[in-house]
Amino acid sequence: MKSELVGSCIAHWSAKRLSRITFGLDQLTAKHMTQQLQRVTTECLIKLLPVEENSVSCNFLLHLLKVALTAKINSELLNMLERRIGFMLEQCRVPDLLVKNFGDNDSVHDVGIISRVVESYVSSVSSNPTPKIFAVGRLVDGYLTLVARDEALGVKSFQSLAEALPKDARYFDDNLYRAIDMYLKIHPHLTEEERLSVCRSLEYHRLSQEAREHVMKNNRLPLKIMTQFVLLEQVNRTRSMTASGSNYGRTKMQAIISVSKGLEKGWMNRKEEIKIMKKEVDKMKVQLNELQMCKLKLQRQGKICIN
Repeated sequence: MKSELVGSCIAHWSAKRLSRITFGLDQLTAKHMTQQLQRVTTECLIKLLPVEENSVSCNFLLHLLKVALTAKINSELLNMLERRIGFMLEQCRVPDLLVKNFGDNDSVHDVGIISRVVESYVSSVSSNPTPKIFAVGRLVDGYLTLVARDEALGVKSFQSLAEALPKDARYFDDNLYRAIDMYLKIHPHLTEEERLSVCRSLEYHRLSQEAREHVMKNNRLPLKIMTQFVLLEQVNRTRSMTASGSNYGRTKMQAIISVSKGLEKGWMNRKEEIKIMKKEVDKMKVQLNELQMCKLKLQRQGKICIN
């Protein structure tokens, strides 16, 4: 029997029999299923899964992982399932990662479960980095941009997933910046500290010029981040202006001469201003002395009148 058919049968049975809270597919799911029975059933399902690639979908395995976490299955089986899903991320699309929550106060999608899988993937490939990690980086940023529109998504959940990947998992941080900007736009009432937490993974030097220009005009970013980026932009422009070429030495000397002339001219103007200010101070001193003399005369006249 083909592995894809076996996987499809397991997925269909699971959707019918396991908790509707997890799958959200069958409103008449058996409510009497105890946690122990759910745990044993889930562990058996994981062991029965065909090992062939593409025999089961990533989305099904994510839902199965959600059940496994709820049922508190054997940790070894749980880790094995997380690793399997992790390596599937390299071929996934954003819709494959959508696992809904059904609690009243929960976010629409279970972002925490995606963070677990991404962290498992990173742990598995850390000793032997692969170029496919860039595909995972694009996938995560695309998923973040989608879930950022959810008003119920908390700062910690968003931040944990944004920081789950290493910095070298992205060529540029432009897609991450778009996700962060979307989150800040949908959540305008965040405190300054919360906005700083959301933006903590952003780095100026990992943004394209287009993204940097957008950052300079973005009033949704926290003040500290804006200040850092503006300063770095000025430093970057200064370096660009003094960058080499065949005319670097001449340009540098011309700049020095120009600055020197400007300083000399400025100094001459300043000397004139100082002279004028000194004259004004001298006049004020004379006027102050005259006022003091008048005060003394008035005091003497007052004493004479009293006597």
